[in-house]
Formats: sequence, structure tokens, C-alpha cells
Amino acid sequence: MHVSTKVRWSTMLAAALVVVACSDTATAPPSAARPRLSSNQFEQWLLDNGGVTRDGRGRNNATDSAWSKSFVVDPTQPTTIRAGDHSVYFPANSICDPLTSSYGEDQWDLPCTPLSTPITITATWSSRYGHAFIEFQPALRFVPTSDPSQYVTLTMKDYWDLVPGYHYPIFWQRPTDGEFVDESVNDSTLWATNDASSNKVTRRLKHFSGYLVGVSEVCDAWSDPSCAPVVDFSGYLVGY
Repeated sequence: MHVSTKVRWSTMLAAALVVVACSDTATAPPSAARPRLSSNQFEQWLLDNGGVTRDGRGRNNATDSAWSKSFVVDPTQPTTIRAGDHSVYFPANSICDPLTSSYGEDQWDLPCTPLSTPITITATWSSRYGHAFIEFQPALRFVPTSDPSQYVTLTMKDYWDLVPGYHYPIFWQRPTDGEFVDESVNDSTLWATNDASSNKVTRRLKHFSGYLVGVSEVCDAWSDPSCAPVVDFSGYLVGY
């Protein structure tokens, strides 16, 4: 009798999950962030993130799945750069001069001298955990302001369908330890807005580094079927 590929995959997946669930907790793989996926997307997410045992990098973390582009930006003019499906909007005079401004977690809101000469910015985009990821060089920070019209903003299009009603933050990847941090926990101006119709997430940036579209749930996808919204985890850090 012919057995379909889908049936064979389901059988193998069920067996693998039983093995993982029954393994000793001391050697079980760590919890991971998992996007809220429909049933027909879950198989692909497993493949992209290293398989059931999570012992591989996964297709979406492969180095050949990254793209890069450089832009020359005139900081005295309002400018939008587009990196694949992602974009950054710079209001005029919003970039701090990197030669005279400080940089660090306790420096984002300090006054700075706006840059007045063109600068080359390189964006590299790929994915982490099957979600959109982008990073920028050089490290920059942006002129502090309380005027929303003067915010530098990042818009990212995710690879999976956004679920209406769920909040998707854009995490900052902290360079010192590689952790993904929800900066909006301590600064409401960094709260992300979600547009499920376009599958895009937008938030203010105070500095350049790496950014990841967050997931709507945090759980161990391999042994715990129940998940909680990320917004319930104050200051939650997603391990990378």
C-alpha cells in the first residue's frame, strides 16, 4: 500500500517528539522561541531551525541565506533606505555624528551633534528562528527627540504570517552578549506597531545594531504545547 510523504513525515515527527519528551530533563535541549504557525507551516519551521533535536543551524540560519546592500545617505535630507522587504526612515538631521558622539546602552538619550556629511550605511538581512533579522553598520545612534515626526523608524516584513491580535516586538540584539532584548519594556516610545495586512512591524530606533522581529509566543515547542504571549514576559530575553 502506498504511504504518502505527509503521512511518513507525521509518523517520524510524532516518534521524535516522544523521544525528546521522554529524555532526561538535564540533557533536554533548551527552550526556544517559536512563531505561532499554522499546521502546514510547522514542518518547514522545524527544517529551518535545525530539526526536532535542534542540533543543526537550520536552513534559515545558513550563511548563504543572507543579503547585504550599502547605501550613501545624505543626513541633512529626509531619506528612506530599503533592504529587501525592510526599510529605515531617517528624518533630516537625525543621525548623530559618529566621530563626536558617544555610543552605549546608557548613551542613547544624550545630546549629540547631528551629522552633516554623507555617510555609507550597510544593511545585512537574513533570519533567526525563521523570523526576519537585520543588522546595520557602522554602529550609530540618533539625535534624541520627543517629536514622533523626527523619530528614525525601522519597518520589517516577517517571513511568517502575523496573527491579528498578537503583539510582535522588534528585539534589539545586544552586542555584548548576543541576547535579544525588548527595549520597549523600559521605553514606551520603542513599542512596535504591527500591520497584519502587510505582514510588517514598525518601531522607533535610537541606535543601529541588529534587530529581530519577535514572536507572539514563548515556549518549548518540543514538549510543551502551551505558550504564553511575549508581552507577558517583562524584559524577556530570547537566547540566541
